[in-house]
Amino acid sequence: MSLQMVSDCSNSTLIYPGFSLFNFHGEVFFFGQKGWPKRSCSTGIFLLHLKGHILKLKAVSFSPDSCYLPPLRCPAITHYSDPSESNSLLYLIHGGRDPNNDLPNSLYLMMVYSSSGNKRTSLRCIEKNLKGDVPQGRYGHSINVIQNKGQAMCVLFGGRCYRPPGQRTTENWNSVVDCLPQVFLIDINNGNCTSHMLPEIEDGFSFHVSIAKIDTVYILGGHSIENNHRPARLLSLKVDLFGTYPSVQCTILNGGISVSSAIVTQASKDEFVIVGGYESENEKRMICNTIILENDNIQILEKEPPEWSNDIKASKTWFGSNMGSSAVLIGIPGESKQDTAEAHFFYIANFGQLEEENQASASQESFTDPEECSTFEDSEEFNFEVEADCSDDAENLDNADEEGYWIKCSSTCKMNVNIWVPYYSTELNKPAMIFCSSEGDDGHWVHAQCMDLSESQLIQFSQENTKYFCNEHHRGIRTPQKKKQIKRTPIKSPRKKSPATLKKTPMKKSFLKRLFD
Repeated sequence: MSLQMVSDCSNSTLIYPGFSLFNFHGEVFFFGQKGWPKRSCSTGIFLLHLKGHILKLKAVSFSPDSCYLPPLRCPAITHYSDPSESNSLLYLIHGGRDPNNDLPNSLYLMMVYSSSGNKRTSLRCIEKNLKGDVPQGRYGHSINVIQNKGQAMCVLFGGRCYRPPGQRTTENWNSVVDCLPQVFLIDINNGNCTSHMLPEIEDGFSFHVSIAKIDTVYILGGHSIENNHRPARLLSLKVDLFGTYPSVQCTILNGGISVSSAIVTQASKDEFVIVGGYESENEKRMICNTIILENDNIQILEKEPPEWSNDIKASKTWFGSNMGSSAVLIGIPGESKQDTAEAHFFYIANFGQLEEENQASASQESFTDPEECSTFEDSEEFNFEVEADCSDDAENLDNADEEGYWIKCSSTCKMNVNIWVPYYSTELNKPAMIFCSSEGDDGHWVHAQCMDLSESQLIQFSQENTKYFCNEHHRGIRTPQKKKQIKRTPIKSPRKKSPATLKKTPMKKSFLKRLFD
């Protein structure tokens, strides 16, 4: 057991409460940055590389068939490996908060796409289509995979969501409540979801710890937002996969622990370690616990914690995630450490070496609760800067097709790489641009938002073979369109009219001319 402080290379400013970590065969990936993905890493996922005591983040690429994955915070995450296939490890990601504070209900599957030699590892992300009793969007919940005799199923439970629309007022519009105490079973193969109400669980709660082995999920601790209570809870959810329909049986066990927002890591085949979290709203949980799963029994023992530093002891809040291989990454606010300008600084706590893969899994949903951490503000943005001594980590970050996206396109350009967020629905990870032909064939690119273009105008310009001129070059000047010749049928006996009887028909303005007048 050890505690090691790690320094950063300025890019750790991306790491805020609510982040997640994936461990693919010894490589740790960071997910859940604060704000939308920036040009430095348009995918929003980084390889977390520890070189000595230096913590570095390297951009990660995705396969061409990957779906877009928003930088979610506080999602439910667990890993799953098919025993019949080698290198089949994948992570399941559900819910969480996106940078717009929305709570999506999507289920994503994350896996390794390619990794060979010194080449950078590429990932693949697939969105699973859910049907049936689809669980609503939430955060602070848990998801685990139970496996028994070749059958596998996801077990989703707990979490928080926004107050239903019918109960919202001006004062509580963005307030959150505990989700109903339903247990959802999700078939990994076909995405079918079923919900189960259990009489043993009367109230909802979130930010608990969940550990699964074979066909049973154990739920420990958790926080109820309604009464601000953290009971010493221990539940057993046993899933029957071999009946006509899957079913869940809940058993209330003795010997639970009072904790919320803790981190769980696997130390050996049947042993898990719980570290961090809170005992009450203003009191961190400084002790650790060992969880031993043998046969159908669970034992919870106290474990001697690492030698916490004075900065950790003095900090009011902390947060972190499981790195795999029995290690956890712990962060505390920079204000807890004197003479530092960093937003947060980090430690790695190591509890031993995991020796073998097995069918036990632990949900990695446990993070600092946004309601428990005053530093969690979704409206804040981050700066990503690569210092000179970190140039090796920024190799090939700038792709040729991204050139110009962060230029100053005009004297009134409002784009800023550090605070940009999507403006048009068609944008994912970089601003929409349009070509200005004011300088002949050379021209220059301008941001559509800086030119005050509506989305309909932008789409229209992109679909028509016309020239566009920006605000500084008389926007609205365009090449004339070729008019189709209208076939006219001659009148058999035309009758001449006197000039006095001729009526002039006013020419109607074209749609585009009216659009720009």
